[in-house]
Amino acid sequence: MSEQEPAQPPAAPRTGAVSRRQLLAYGRNAAIVAGTALAIPATAAAAASAAAPAGGSAGPAAAPQPAAALDTTLTDVVTSWTGNTFSGATEWVQDFVFNIAVAADGTVYTVSFWDEAGDYAGIYKDGHLIGNCHGANGDAVAVNSTSVYLSVGNGLTRFGLDGTISTQTFAVGSPPAAAAASDTQVVATDRTNNLVKVFDATTGALQHSWSVNQPGSVAIGAGGDIWVVANITRDTNDGHFWHVDQAKPAQILHFSGTGAALGGTISGPSAAWIPTSLAVDVNGDLLVGDNGPLRQVHTYTGLSGTPALARSLGQAGGIGAGTPGRVTADKFFGIVGVGGDSAGNVYVAMFEFGVWIRKFTPAGAVVWQLQGSAFVDAADFDPASDGVEVYTKQCHYTVDHTKAPGSNATFRSYTLDSVAYPQDARLFLTGHTHSATSPFLKRLNGSLYMYVTGMYCGHLLIYRMQGEIAKPSGAIFKARWNGDDPTWPPNQPATGQWIWRDLSGNGAFEAGEYFQPGDGTSSPSNCWVWYVDDRGDIWEGGDRNLRHYPLQGFDAQGNPIYTYESLVTIALPAPFNVVRRLHYDVAADVMYMVGYTPDQLFDNAHWKECGKVLVRYDKWSTGNTTPTWTLLLPWDTDATIVVTMVSLAFAGDYIFAAGIETRGQVWVWKAADGSPVGTWEAGSIIGTTDRSGWVDVPYGISATKRADGDYLVQVEDDLYNKVLLYRWTP
Repeated sequence: MSEQEPAQPPAAPRTGAVSRRQLLAYGRNAAIVAGTALAIPATAAAAASAAAPAGGSAGPAAAPQPAAALDTTLTDVVTSWTGNTFSGATEWVQDFVFNIAVAADGTVYTVSFWDEAGDYAGIYKDGHLIGNCHGANGDAVAVNSTSVYLSVGNGLTRFGLDGTISTQTFAVGSPPAAAAASDTQVVATDRTNNLVKVFDATTGALQHSWSVNQPGSVAIGAGGDIWVVANITRDTNDGHFWHVDQAKPAQILHFSGTGAALGGTISGPSAAWIPTSLAVDVNGDLLVGDNGPLRQVHTYTGLSGTPALARSLGQAGGIGAGTPGRVTADKFFGIVGVGGDSAGNVYVAMFEFGVWIRKFTPAGAVVWQLQGSAFVDAADFDPASDGVEVYTKQCHYTVDHTKAPGSNATFRSYTLDSVAYPQDARLFLTGHTHSATSPFLKRLNGSLYMYVTGMYCGHLLIYRMQGEIAKPSGAIFKARWNGDDPTWPPNQPATGQWIWRDLSGNGAFEAGEYFQPGDGTSSPSNCWVWYVDDRGDIWEGGDRNLRHYPLQGFDAQGNPIYTYESLVTIALPAPFNVVRRLHYDVAADVMYMVGYTPDQLFDNAHWKECGKVLVRYDKWSTGNTTPTWTLLLPWDTDATIVVTMVSLAFAGDYIFAAGIETRGQVWVWKAADGSPVGTWEAGSIIGTTDRSGWVDVPYGISATKRADGDYLVQVEDDLYNKVLLYRWTP
């Protein structure tokens, strides 16, 4: 079928007074034309294959078979979500938080450099989003009784407590690392020039400036004295992680308001500490957010003399304490901000490619907590859990499907431990470029394994679950990785594709653990297939051929073994000249492929999409490449809302697909014959349809069939930092 208009127009035109659903369902290249599905059956497919010329191009298409219209609305669908405290209907927790400042009344002001829905600097109160300081962008935020001061460009800008921006600026000289404010002064750290600068809080005039080596967070004491973290740097990449100067341990230095050095230097509970954030509480004591191995919030008293560590909030070891990975409110990770209110409550903000904000009483009991941890994240189901256990690349949720949406998902564990495994790829594959987004969960060798790829499909990460922690186990990279941190991964080959396997069992990328093919070349980069079948075999490639890595067993550490020596190259079967996705059902010996053909050509303007043609091949292991049926997927780039498919999932008797600009909409076909079943959109619990985002990654949908016959489908929602979770009863 060509990309021309069909000879017979659709029953519902694409323009005029038609519903959004009709606009989305009736694509120019859709599988539905006037209520007819273009699924070519086995007999016709066989004839087409026999008529195909040499070189694998498709033969003549069979006449379409009658079927139900794909714009049929499937009504037995319940919409829920994971990854965010809120649904996005009226509020949500933002994508990034790099610091917080807490007002006396407990209002929490945040700052970051990005939020897909525009909430770069959200304002929170009593566990709810109440506003935003629009225009702020960066690392620094401070508050006093009348104003908020936030990063804008190479300095700070004053905002009202309600988030209204003013014209008053503070020329720091570079994007400030941190800031603090009293009613008379604003202090900021100039990390580029290694300076601490003090400004008049009203006029913005520079009053004092002095040198501090690698200055970080800052706080103003009750008497106007100033505390500054020294010997610490912050990334400017997506993580904005803090790092201690390897030659000098981090310290908190004490100065007068004019910059005179004072006594009382704080060296922390251990030399390995990483003091990321400071605040002075209502008692005049110093709160220190320590993201080192202890991962606690320390309180120092006696600031007028010799400061002493009085107490620490949180379990020592943070997320690694007790049962590593298991979430409790007092287990911290990625601490980026601390603060206190006039009642003595303590607030803690955490960020490791996800946002968590928690409020504690003076006695350390949690009052409320917020979470937004699924920006450009897909999710998958533990195949042994009947759809109850759900994982994103770093979070584990338990879903009680008997409970109402919004109260059915429990954040059970955080599977990334940056102290135990500091070289974990999830810390280095930058979030804003979405290099780790989509997990595939498999039960192999008596354990749960998680495979992860990203938006650009340049690599596949392999993790083995040890309790609740995903331990780095292996990886396949198509070429040498050149990311924001030039030291990661250590010891990687100078050029070419490689396989890494954790031979020593410590989760670190060590010399002698990399493997390359004999020629040392890179694999084709413009390939989008990554699939792990139920045997643990990996499928990759798609533009020139397919590459099949049969699982070779497991080593002494429990790592799955893949080798270039055992790799099998497979020619693309007719009718494809490009394959973008595949799914191999091992038990049924059925292969599904999605891509482009000589008649349905690839368009580089839609580089992320899965393709226009879906084909089923039965008895794949016997060498059969004759299609059982062929389906043209919905595709209309001229529609009011562009319709192109990006991701598919296969479960039970059905095939599910999602588009990019069509947001959370799901299309459904029968797997047996490719006939259409219908479609649904996200329910009103998330607000109007435009309150969900584009499906922005190639592997953005997953599905499973439950024992009771229901189907669960998850769809990535980057706009409001969550994963949509649908329950459909056929």
